[in-house]
Amino acid sequence: MRPPEETGAALASAAPDPHVAAVPAAAPKRVRAFELDFLRGFAVVMMMLHHLAYDLRYEMGLPVFAFQEKLWFIDWVRAPFVMIFLGVSGICGTFTRSNAKRGARLLGVALLFSAAMAAFSLATGQQAYIVFNVLHLLAAGTLLYALLEVVERSVAKREGPTAGGDAFLLVLGSFLLWAGEPLLRAEVAPSLWLVPIGRPEGFPYGMSDYMPLIPWLGFFLIGAVIGRLAYRMRASAFPRLQANPGVQAGTAPLRFVGRHALAFYIFHQPVLLGLLFALRALRWI
Repeated sequence: MRPPEETGAALASAAPDPHVAAVPAAAPKRVRAFELDFLRGFAVVMMMLHHLAYDLRYEMGLPVFAFQEKLWFIDWVRAPFVMIFLGVSGICGTFTRSNAKRGARLLGVALLFSAAMAAFSLATGQQAYIVFNVLHLLAAGTLLYALLEVVERSVAKREGPTAGGDAFLLVLGSFLLWAGEPLLRAEVAPSLWLVPIGRPEGFPYGMSDYMPLIPWLGFFLIGAVIGRLAYRMRASAFPRLQANPGVQAGTAPLRFVGRHALAFYIFHQPVLLGLLFALRALRWI
């Protein structure tokens, strides 16, 4: 048996020193769901290729890529890529710690982008205004989801957890997807206030990009429902593929684009147009 003084010394050495700040344990690094980054990156790359084809035909005036005017391309090629991007963005919203901050940042970027395009239009005489596009749409969807989270926390304190949020997102998302055609057929007076919901005739100038709330916000909200149901643990739905080195290596380029989708979206068009105009100045196209 140890003498009392040795026991006391051992306890004293084991006790924390009040004069030394405790070092918190490092939080485990959150592993991203690789399939979400991959799908978002794939959709962004397809969008950039579409914009390249658009620029070559309509900005450079080259007689190429006429298929962009075909309904099969608009409805069955372009639209699915947009659906994937918006749906995955909705899923990713369920991973975000603060959708209010993320939504505010997106709104700020969207407004700056609109201001920049308005300045460009006024300076060049080209009608390339952007009143409401995918940036504004993502900001609106993210802020709406943040508001829903606040309401859910308030209800949970009083009544406990419910599935009301899932039902709300599903019903509203489905309604927005359905409401597109009736809205386009409705006879209403042109108004600037109706531009964000799907009636662009209220804006008297040409827009270079346009993506209204109806029906496109519906895909974001349905994506949020999928995220809440299929990604409750905020981890990949395919853990075996996530752990496969070959899969990770093969998907790395598109996952990189998906992780930085906002930057690629904002800067890809100025870069493409800059390169194309430079090539034209060199008389290469």
